[in-house]
Parts: sequence; structure tokens; C-alpha cells
Amino acid sequence: MTKTILPLFAAALVLPGVAFAQSTVTLDSFSLGDPPKPDAAAAEMRDCLVDPTACDNAEFGGGAKFTLDDVVNLGVVERKPKPPASATPARAGVAIAIEDRTKKPEPLPTIDLEVLFAYDSDALTPQAMAKLSTLANALSDPRLKDSKLIFIGHTDAVGGAAYNKALSQRRANAVARYVQGTMRLGTGQIEAVGVGFDYLKNARFPDAAENRRVQLVLVPGA
Repeated sequence: MTKTILPLFAAALVLPGVAFAQSTVTLDSFSLGDPPKPDAAAAEMRDCLVDPTACDNAEFGGGAKFTLDDVVNLGVVERKPKPPASATPARAGVAIAIEDRTKKPEPLPTIDLEVLFAYDSDALTPQAMAKLSTLANALSDPRLKDSKLIFIGHTDAVGGAAYNKALSQRRANAVARYVQGTMRLGTGQIEAVGVGFDYLKNARFPDAAENRRVQLVLVPGA
């Protein structure tokens, strides 16, 4: 069945007084009353950050896990001092909460982003900018707004360690600057660090493309 073509000069006969551009549209090229489609990619990014354990996206999930101790050791977050213990003596029959130092630290919310760069370049491509704009949309969720954003740059294992660490830092900086400008964040709300190939996503294939990524880690309330 052939599509019905409605030349715009014919539409002008039906709707007098309305000016149209000189182009041709098909009747099935639009639909009246359809609501705008939600940004599915932004929703998936948001869901993976809100509940990383339920994230089954091959790109966003499966990366290195970082705890608060890890990001403190990377030098991008300072640990807040704990409030001093109460000087009130314990009374008989009153339970005192004791910190469990054997408890394993919980991993922070994180997703991986395959942000592609040209060879030996830290300039963002138009495709990378589009993906980071989608991320900014996801981060506008009220549940994520009070978190500090830590962008961690990763590389594959091709080349020297020092070279790759410097390259990963430049690329993490480029991503952080773009997101900061897009979301108009203060300088204290976002950090960037490069780790080179210290945390390979695919250790079986050190030169695999998925190792070349930028990881976002959220530090709530930082």
C-alpha cells in the first residue's frame, strides 16, 4: 500500500491564510495527541544509580565497586569527622550503641559510561556530549540531587601505566567539566580522578573497549 502524499500547496487551499514552507509531508509522518516519549536512557541511568543491585544494563553495571573509604583514599573526598561521644555516664539498664568495626563498608551508587574519545584525545565527541546530557537529565531526580559526583576515568591496558593514568585524568576532567556546565553545579559538587587501567572492567581482555570508560560514583551528603 502506497503512502498518501499531501503536498503543502494543497493544504494551503484547505487552510487559507496560513503560510507553509515548500516541502512535502506524509499523512503518517505525525500523529495527533501522542504524548512526548520519556527519555528511556535517562530513566535507566537513574534507576541504576538509585538501586545498583537491580541494574542489569551491560554498560551501566558490572564496573568496579567503590566505597567511601575508596574515594577518600583516591583523594577526591575528605572524610567528615564523627561527632564526639557523649560524656554522659551510662546508667544501669541503658544500652549503649557500639560501632561495629568489622562491618564491611557498603559500596556507593555507581554507573559506568562508555564515553568514546578519538585516539589520544580528551575532546568530547558529539555522541559523548549527547550521552552526558542524558546523564544530566537522570541526575535531576530529587533522590540524587544531594550527592557529590565523582567521575573516575579508566583506560584499557594498552600502553604504559603513567601515560594511561594521565590520559584517564584528562578524560575524566573533560566529562566533569561538561556535566558541571550542563547542570550548573558548584565546584565543590563535582570531582574527577583518573586511575588508568587499575580497575579493568574486563580483566580477561585487557584491551577490550569496555575498559575505556568513565565511571560515575555518587557520594550522598558529601
